Amino acid sequence: MRRTAVRVLAVVAAVGGLVLIVVLSGTSGSNAGRRAPQLPTEVLVPPRQTVASLRGKPAAINFWASWCEPCRKESPELERLFWSLHGRAALVGVDYSDDAASARSFIREFHLTYPMLRDPDGLVGDRYGVTGLPTTAILDPQGRIVQLLRGPQTQASVNAALTQYRRAN
Repeated sequence: MRRTAVRVLAVVAAVGGLVLIVVLSGTSGSNAGRRAPQLPTEVLVPPRQTVASLRGKPAAINFWASWCEPCRKESPELERLFWSLHGRAALVGVDYSDDAASARSFIREFHLTYPMLRDPDGLVGDRYGVTGLPTTAILDPQGRIVQLLRGPQTQASVNAALTQYRRAN
């Protein structure tokens, strides 16, 4: 009986460890390398962006919501990232499952100037593999998802993901 309990605990610990590694790696195996789904059409901050308009350079697509506290922490970092990219990569924000008035208020509060789209029902985010906010999808220059960064990011972490990919090509 005691040996069985120890074996069960060992298996549970091993599975838990594997899940933790996947979560901490920030990469979604089921999404990696697949074509990025179309972006939402509703524009909060122009210009309108599409997956086709992002091709040719790496891109970060950040899914956020006004009600998300970690998104509040991340927003100033992403604005700084946007201004530091100088066209080497693209950044697009996508408001996920939020009402338009709250999204616009959030954008004003944080003085966000990079392109922002709205995904009011969360369907686009779901297609990208968003399971929590914030989530940032990194796309390669061909418009394929190469990484999902889960949780609040910094200017440095998103830039490193974009740069790491650029160097690989």
